[in-house]
Amino acid sequence: MKKERHSDRAMTFLFLGFLGIVSLAGMIMPQKAFSDSENRYLQKKPEFTVKSLLDGSYGEKYEQYLSDQFPGRNGWIGLKVTSERLAFQKDVNGVYFGKDGYLIEKYDTEDVEGEQLNKNMEKLAAFTGAAEKSLGKDHVRVMLVPSASQVMTDRLPFLAAPYDQGRVTELLSERLKETGNSPEMVLPAEDCLKSFRDEELYYRTDHHWTARGAFLGYRLWAESMGLIPWTEDMFNIRRVSSEFHGTVYSKLNVPWRYDSIEEWQPKEPQDYRVSFDGEPKEYDSLYFPDALEGKDKYAVYLDGNHAITKIENRSIQGDQKEKKLFIIKDSYAHSFAVFAANHFGTVYMADLRYLNLNLKEWMEKQGITDVLVMYQIPGFAKEKTVSRLVYK
Repeated sequence: MKKERHSDRAMTFLFLGFLGIVSLAGMIMPQKAFSDSENRYLQKKPEFTVKSLLDGSYGEKYEQYLSDQFPGRNGWIGLKVTSERLAFQKDVNGVYFGKDGYLIEKYDTEDVEGEQLNKNMEKLAAFTGAAEKSLGKDHVRVMLVPSASQVMTDRLPFLAAPYDQGRVTELLSERLKETGNSPEMVLPAEDCLKSFRDEELYYRTDHHWTARGAFLGYRLWAESMGLIPWTEDMFNIRRVSSEFHGTVYSKLNVPWRYDSIEEWQPKEPQDYRVSFDGEPKEYDSLYFPDALEGKDKYAVYLDGNHAITKIENRSIQGDQKEKKLFIIKDSYAHSFAVFAANHFGTVYMADLRYLNLNLKEWMEKQGITDVLVMYQIPGFAKEKTVSRLVYK
């Protein structure tokens, strides 16, 4: 009995000592503002107010703060993932371990459908309807791109049953009909991608589509606009990185194979001018190779996230030279816009997460002629800044 009591005390002291060390480390170590591995901003210690305590927001933020700033967080995540894989779980931390080395994000109904999605669809339907009346029926398009779990179904593990994201485009089309707008503006991205599902349309370790996936989406959009899409043989395709671990990998932090990133440069040289956020500095390329030296290698496409990205193609001649495309988007549009830029004198991209302005006034001032709203479906469903999608 004495031995058992001594053993219990030893375990208690070890546990308390561990908690003390972790707590001390948490107080000594500086807070991290940004996670390179997860490519996102981390929760800092929230400011206490009586209001935030009563409405529950303080508790939610403090819990997220403890999770984000926990000492050695990435290592603990990797240990947890390894132990759960040894228990033969088909998904861990919201990620399926798919076939052929694919890490595929898992989405359930509650991750997509809900009040936020309904609000976003109302905003999108109202905005595109108003833009269509102003610019014309053939000048407004919506492309909601499904994630890998919807397209790469043959790579999912046995008995995996993720949410059917096709439901979102169906609901949007119904909403457009109810408001007297054209459901034809919603492009069938899922059908297009599924026709080529044997190709590498998504990264194995990242939530984005690959350059090839974006190229297929571009061709679908261009044909719907009455444009003649460029063909694959019009590009020099070059692998620029073979050491890419993306955002899905960062949820696991376990040893995994690398992805490759491709650059599609037109064989016929184009005179591009790229600028960001109204700054005078211009770049002559749609690709930013310095990003390949960091963690977020996907930022090689148009330098990643900016409030406003402006692309001029001075090689464009004729009527298209005066055409101006406005893409309201998330980061799926970055690898898409490098193709769309070959059809318009000017392409603007706006990220509502970093932007708050009167879109109608801004579009009229810039002389916008065409609009494309492009989001990944799960991202669109949760994105609160879609509330800024207003045309009046």
